[in-house]
Amino acid sequence: MRFGMDYGGTNIKCGVFTDSGETAAFTEAKLAGFTDRGELLENLIGFAREICTGYHIDKGGLAIKGLVNTVEGRVEEDIGAGNLLAGIDLRNKFSAALGFPFFIENDARAYAWGEWKFGVGKSSRVMVGMTIGTGLGCALIVDEKPYQGSDPLGGILGGHISIDRNGEQCPCGQRGCLELYCSATALSACIRKAHPEFTGRVDALPEFFTALRQGKQEYLKTLASFQADLAVGIINVIHAYGPDMIVLGGGVMASSDIILPGLTELVHKGAWTFPREKVKLCAASLGNKAAALGAAFHPGLEHSG
Repeated sequence: MRFGMDYGGTNIKCGVFTDSGETAAFTEAKLAGFTDRGELLENLIGFAREICTGYHIDKGGLAIKGLVNTVEGRVEEDIGAGNLLAGIDLRNKFSAALGFPFFIENDARAYAWGEWKFGVGKSSRVMVGMTIGTGLGCALIVDEKPYQGSDPLGGILGGHISIDRNGEQCPCGQRGCLELYCSATALSACIRKAHPEFTGRVDALPEFFTALRQGKQEYLKTLASFQADLAVGIINVIHAYGPDMIVLGGGVMASSDIILPGLTELVHKGAWTFPREKVKLCAASLGNKAAALGAAFHPGLEHSG
């Protein structure tokens, strides 16, 4: 059996999976609860140990945000914000504590790999996975392998493609990054700014999309602006990587029924492909398990243990 953990910007997800990718156990908890209790790494290992109890685990993986050195098994630095686990030998710490080989990978790349191996991306030769969550992750799968360029940043910075050189300042150093306009965080802020009735709501996104389903016309302009910005980013990714499939995941895509039709039309109109409309846009199919699955079945584990 395999174990996978997804260390996200908001939540921690843990799963135990059969060798065919079926879920034997899965749980999720708020990241804040792990940091509030003190020693983060010890808390994460304890969380992992708890879900693994009673199962014979052969291999495991951790999907984590930031610049991941897969050779050394650690996060060199986070992209845009501090990471309390940066610089720690995570691979050996987890492996020693849990008793099986471990692999550490960037969360966006693990997510894309999970969707390619077990989800909607199975049939694609070149697949881009984009996750619209706390930030905006991006990763590329080419010929049955997660793509990594000359350094660990290769292929994961789709969220930092600029769509406006005069736009907002991004923590990465440049202006107008796609993530600043199309992450769940950014969309929630935009909704609250444009529609004061959402101010003070804990999570504006579900209510916003529910209102759209109910035919509230006054919210269509905000939706259209989000779709237009995201389309520019996707078109840039298509022109850069030439995928046959774009898989869109993350919390925002729970409303893919509303987002995808208009988004697909904009992308097909603007993407220069041969033939036109060649690239298929799909909603991710694995929900919040994709990155944990991708980490648990990462090809880097196949020659370990």
